[in-house]
Amino acid sequence: MIVPFLLSAQSFKPENPIQFKIKNAGITVDGLISDWEVMVDFDPKKLTQSSIRGKANPESIQTGIKLRDKHLHGREYFHIEKFSFISLESKSFRSKGKNAFIGIFELQIRGVKREIEIPFTLSQTGKQQMFKGEFTIDRLDYGLGEKSLVLSDEVRVVVEF
Repeated sequence: MIVPFLLSAQSFKPENPIQFKIKNAGITVDGLISDWEVMVDFDPKKLTQSSIRGKANPESIQTGIKLRDKHLHGREYFHIEKFSFISLESKSFRSKGKNAFIGIFELQIRGVKREIEIPFTLSQTGKQQMFKGEFTIDRLDYGLGEKSLVLSDEVRVVVEF
């Protein structure tokens, strides 16, 4: 989705879902979180005044297997009855060259907040901006399941808006 850049922050629901990948029994499982919104106030020339905040609904998780999705909604993983959203809020940004940035964000899952670093790119055409970031989290840091010989601890996440 291409977002018109405005002087004030804007909130919108991106067309592209959040994508994630995790290895389970040696096979890569792809998943999506389709219900999410983001508020962007980003100026590459004013990084200290810029901000990006996102909120995702884990109930919208889709892995292609409904039984697995339902399991992910339960107490052992996202526990959606108690924790109805995942949030991400920027703390700071720094430039890593032309159209490349690193953001320090606070990620909250299941009530657990941790700072993470997310490298991302910005494409800008006129007043329209498009962001793409990829990062990895350790699911155990957020209480998502337990240590497993079959399920990887690392989850790769891709966000585009």
